[in-house]
Amino acid sequence: ERDYFISIGRLTRQKNFKFLIKSIAPFIKKNSEIKLYIFGEGEQKNEIISLIGKLNLKNNIKLFPYKDNIYNYIHNSNGFILSSLWEDPGFVLVEAAFLNKPILSSNCKNGPEEILDYGKNGILFKNNNENSFRENFNIFYKLDQKSKLKYTLNAKKFVKKFGFFSHYKKLRNILDDL
Repeated sequence: ERDYFISIGRLTRQKNFKFLIKSIAPFIKKNSEIKLYIFGEGEQKNEIISLIGKLNLKNNIKLFPYKDNIYNYIHNSNGFILSSLWEDPGFVLVEAAFLNKPILSSNCKNGPEEILDYGKNGILFKNNNENSFRENFNIFYKLDQKSKLKYTLNAKKFVKKFGFFSHYKKLRNILDDL
């Protein structure tokens, strides 16, 4: 199955998965084709499983345990969603950008706004705001190929500065100046 959105992180308050589930539920109720895969482990696992059951979303929202290699799942997804209350700094966004996935993210502190270049490299919604999430998920879900390409190219260009080669060049310049 390839028709899903993906979200990754520890199942903690910080990652705000309960918010994500509640916010995406109305879209799933209107369109049963929408799927969300959440990867992670953590203290909120039972609460999240319970919420998925309570909202009758077991066929659409799947919870997967932590995986060492998540790249294939990201690569095969329709896009990446980050619902965090705060980040430090949000390396999953860099991974999603490298894999050419459109990104929908909260504008939380420490990373997402900067990595998504304030909306140039992906779509941002107001942190922990259901109306903002729903408005922006609707845009995200309906992105045409041209818009997806624009966001993914911008993001990939931007995150290249976080790659090994970029770090090597910076370190090399510092050492050359000594």
